[in-house]
Amino acid sequence: EQIEWEKEEQRIREEEAKKAASKLLRPLTEEELATVNKAIYGNGPDNDVVAKSDADSVLRRSMRTLQPCSWLNDEVIHYFYLMLSKRDEEICKNEEGRRRSHFFKSFFLTKLFDEGGTEQYRYANVKRWSKRVHGKDIFELDKIFFPCNIRNTHWCCAVIFIQEKRIQFYDSMHGEGMHYIEGLMQYLKDEWKAKKGGELPDVDKWRLVPCESDVPHQENGYDCGVFTCMFADFLSVGRPLSFNQEHITQCRERIALSIMKGVAIT
Repeated sequence: EQIEWEKEEQRIREEEAKKAASKLLRPLTEEELATVNKAIYGNGPDNDVVAKSDADSVLRRSMRTLQPCSWLNDEVIHYFYLMLSKRDEEICKNEEGRRRSHFFKSFFLTKLFDEGGTEQYRYANVKRWSKRVHGKDIFELDKIFFPCNIRNTHWCCAVIFIQEKRIQFYDSMHGEGMHYIEGLMQYLKDEWKAKKGGELPDVDKWRLVPCESDVPHQENGYDCGVFTCMFADFLSVGRPLSFNQEHITQCRERIALSIMKGVAIT
């Protein structure tokens, strides 16, 4: 009877999570759609800056990659991750005790693995990057998101769930990603040793999870960047990955609206 009750509780939680996830892909209002269409299809010089936040910006030609059947460029992906960071900051202000998450650019992994150079793991290349995170201590964060640009042909997402002691890879083409998550595990060890001294505590409790079969799968050769954005969008607020290829145009609109609003929409 206890087991049946627990199963029912789990089922209810999963249903509530799915309902919450469906709200993440809510239909846009007419006004929001007008904003999206102007941003993606509007006329103007390619070099027009259509969105700006401190040192980061998005050009009109980059926004046009959000049109259907286009490969997102790094400017759009990086800026959307920045919008997710701003949303995370707002949520944490309103939820006492909630830990912040951090969203790196793809350059972090490029530097960590010295891509284009020795192609070897190099902690020294990113040793100072943790100064950019909230509180300057990655171990106090909730999650860390890393967009992965694989040989300029494919986008994926790696996530460190700091408090859950898990590193997981999300790839819409279902590549395992062990190279990345093993490197990030070594990064945690090196970061602890450099910033706190000694060995990473409870290292044997950490789980490295390659891309799982139920991760949403792309059905073409150009939507990987959209999936990479949506993985971080959903996971950063603890939602199951309930979207799929059928939702991709809606996801592109969601990314565009978030960029134009200056914060990821909820």
